[in-house]
Amino acid sequence: MPICPKCGFDCSDPEACPTCASFRAAGTRAGKTDSPSAGIGAELRRLVLPALAAGVLIGVSAALYLAWPTEREDRHPSPPPAEAISSDTAAPPQEAADAASAPRLDDALPIDSESDYIAWMLAHTDETRPYLEKKWNRAEAILGRKDVTDPTVLRAFLYTPREYFARAFNKKKAYDDTAIPIGYGQTISGPHMVSHMTQSIAPERGDRILEIGTGSGYQSAVLSELSDHVYTIEIIPALFRETDGIYRRLAAHYPEYASITRKNADGYYGWVQHAPFQKIIVTAGIDHVPPPLLGQLAPNGIMVIPVGPPSGQTVLRIVKRPAPGGGFTFERRDIYRGRKVIFVPFTSQGGARHSLEDSGKGGGQ
Repeated sequence: MPICPKCGFDCSDPEACPTCASFRAAGTRAGKTDSPSAGIGAELRRLVLPALAAGVLIGVSAALYLAWPTEREDRHPSPPPAEAISSDTAAPPQEAADAASAPRLDDALPIDSESDYIAWMLAHTDETRPYLEKKWNRAEAILGRKDVTDPTVLRAFLYTPREYFARAFNKKKAYDDTAIPIGYGQTISGPHMVSHMTQSIAPERGDRILEIGTGSGYQSAVLSELSDHVYTIEIIPALFRETDGIYRRLAAHYPEYASITRKNADGYYGWVQHAPFQKIIVTAGIDHVPPPLLGQLAPNGIMVIPVGPPSGQTVLRIVKRPAPGGGFTFERRDIYRGRKVIFVPFTSQGGARHSLEDSGKGGGQ
């Protein structure tokens, strides 16, 4: 079967690939999103207001954000092209130090009224009303299915411009409830999946978080709204450079992206230099949990990882607990309670599948 030269997926006719070529030909079509019946305001008041009433801890950050200089409020850059390329470097951009000390989003973003949310986003970001409406509708569905109940995670979702990471040929599908191709045989996970996996690791501001499988860059962008210490690894060199270029272009207006530390490497071996990590999130399917990642998980740390055969994986939440007398135990829970999901495969350099024997080889990382 031919391979589409643009998106990397199988297709019957590469000159009219249903994934990208035909979509570009019909570029004026608008993608459709679900229209859930439950209102986000009512659901938020039930789930969120008790937490907000006790939210003194984030009040200071909110005040700082509202006092942020006007260049953040006046931003209106063009969306970055999917082909943006940067040098193949493991280091974050030079401006990372400034970004790390920037005021944070926290509870400045209104989330109990669609009109207030859209007005705030139009005033403070470069996003447009059609995408903001789609994102709000998707947030209603996410709340309705209880993929997210934490208002901090919900704000991170509502703030992050998913359309910039979905690539130009699938931009209008950014808020559909599905994984969509980004090229190189890879996908950006659906918004429900990203939101639920993010909440499952319970990210906190000071956490050191490792993501295995940068892919589109969207997952780490969401995480950067929740922690100042996000590390991400991508194994495909061309995809790494493309996504790195998107981060760099957006960092002038979303400075938190500049503090995402990233590199092109095999994520199976983790990132020893920055371990231990309080949280690890793996976005590729594998038939076992990589021992190096368990070793780099901090005591009481949490990992979320899809484990199982290529036909379908179980998304496990693993908590590393110190054991009495030394060593550790690992608590495991299926975050989807028996539902199988299919992720892109977790591969080694050259595209082979990892085995347990690889854990003793090291990765020079």
